[in-house]
Amino acid sequence: MRAAGQADCFVVVNGPEDGAEFPIVRAPFHIGHDGGCAVTLRLDKGIEDFHALVSVVSDGYRIRKARDKAIYVDGYPAGTLRSRIVRDGGMVQIGQTLLILDCSPDGLARRAHGISTDSDIVWAASEGFAHIAKLVKGTARFVFNIVRRIVTSWTAMVAIAFLLYVFYVPFRWRVQWVLQWAWLHITSLF
Repeated sequence: MRAAGQADCFVVVNGPEDGAEFPIVRAPFHIGHDGGCAVTLRLDKGIEDFHALVSVVSDGYRIRKARDKAIYVDGYPAGTLRSRIVRDGGMVQIGQTLLILDCSPDGLARRAHGISTDSDIVWAASEGFAHIAKLVKGTARFVFNIVRRIVTSWTAMVAIAFLLYVFYVPFRWRVQWVLQWAWLHITSLF
């Protein structure tokens, strides 16, 4: 356990960066190979850019897989929808790197008592809604582009005029009136 006044910390206890410490001062954060991750493990080639997403829970951290490669929390696999919680002294295996969580009495995890956090069900629902929103947006854009291309062509304009004539009665009356007017004026010339 860390001393009071220090931040919670993930410490590498086995792996290419053995002994490295990563203090946790904000959440959520990522564990990965990318420099933007709070826990940046650059020497382990088995780790992806954004390998895991971590959020704070009461007395620990929720570990969720962000990509395809495996993550283990205290020997149990963590997934995208089935997360795992690591508490003080718990182990996280990512690639060839083994991390241990070292919490402080006044660190972020201890201060999270009573704060509602995301659950696997809420996460799955939000991810599902985000996925559906992307599909709807993509489909709407696809349909809009097709309609735009169709409307800009002459055959499409003729097709639209035909559909209006068949299904929209006021348009049909106007077309018939224009045709009658044109017929009367053309025949009066002869």
